[in-house]
Amino acid sequence: MSTMDIGFNIIEKKEYATQIFNDRMSIIEFLRHIQREERLPLNLAVFGLDTLLYYSKDPEKLSRKIRNLLQDEANFLVRGNYIIQIVIEGNIEIIESSERPRINYKNKQLLLYPIFGRVRQVDLKHFIAPLNLQS
Repeated sequence: MSTMDIGFNIIEKKEYATQIFNDRMSIIEFLRHIQREERLPLNLAVFGLDTLLYYSKDPEKLSRKIRNLLQDEANFLVRGNYIIQIVIEGNIEIIESSERPRINYKNKQLLLYPIFGRVRQVDLKHFIAPLNLQS
């Protein structure tokens, strides 16, 4: 198993069950904290991104909104040196490129690229994106 670095560590829940941080919050809580620039735990596990996208009427639009918020608050995130786990319930799959993995959740393909841009593969089911997402 790979170590977690500062940034967004996108991991598959079933592969990393024993390594998930104790401090946890939902994606909605997480986004709310960021928007308000409320201090976060240094090591934080965030759950529900794939569920949120799955049930969204317009996943592409929602992805853009999430990315815009993360970009707007990049300085806040970078200052915190946070190690954030984005815990995925579905399967993380590489279809075309390891820089653009997808989530297969309840037989629906969900894209991470519109939120995190190009990611770096660290391990089979572990990808990382910087806290300062490029525009």
